[in-house]
Amino acid sequence: MCAALWLAGCAGQNYGGPINSEQALSPEERRLQAVETKLAEVSRRLNATDAGREQKTSQEIGQLRGLIEQLRYDFDQSQRRQQEAITSFDARIKGLEAEALAPPPGSLPVDGDVGLGAPVGTVPNAVPALSSAADEEALYLKSFDQLKGGKYDDAIGGFKTMLAKYPQGNYSDNAWYWTGESYYIKKDFPNALSSYRSLLEKFGSSPKVPDALLKTGIIQQEQKKNDAAKAAYNRVIKEFPNSSAAIQARTRVAQLR
Repeated sequence: MCAALWLAGCAGQNYGGPINSEQALSPEERRLQAVETKLAEVSRRLNATDAGREQKTSQEIGQLRGLIEQLRYDFDQSQRRQQEAITSFDARIKGLEAEALAPPPGSLPVDGDVGLGAPVGTVPNAVPALSSAADEEALYLKSFDQLKGGKYDDAIGGFKTMLAKYPQGNYSDNAWYWTGESYYIKKDFPNALSSYRSLLEKFGSSPKVPDALLKTGIIQQEQKKNDAAKAAYNRVIKEFPNSSAAIQARTRVAQLR
């Protein structure tokens, strides 16, 4: 009997048996443990999200920096090309002026009232006029500078003077185009269209034709003449598909649909 009682006591004390940890915790402790577990999971997810956002933001910043650097490079190259073009124009004008002012070959200088450097037996006239090509270029550049300076009326007058003297000159197509641009800036659409039309009719092979067609369409679109504008845009796209004007024309045609 004593042995039996002893064995029953040992069984009640459960020496060496498994202990249920949840049974060892109070309900309040179990709830706290659940909250802590959930909080840890939320924190882990939040940290992962923040890391992903930070990486994405870093990539976007890097892309923007690359774009800014490319734009800055393109701008610098454009400024350099523009300066080279201006320098080239100046050099050409000076060369033509020097050629026009040079004495004829074989002339002999004499002393006296005739003046040094004048041909024998002749009285020097006023400073010789520039050659027609140099004169046309000088008129064109002066008018173009006035356009860039915002003196649109002066530019228009200068281009028209040049066109009257040199209707088929080296710069006549450009003069018609920039005359149209000057009128366009002044919102004088009828004269702008007339100038572009003169370019298209007189200089059909000019590099300025795509731009003149595009501007014709833009004016017609502003005048709510959408069918005429669409026709002008489609002509640019069809006849000059690789031009920069065609890129703008495609965008504007899509807007009219």
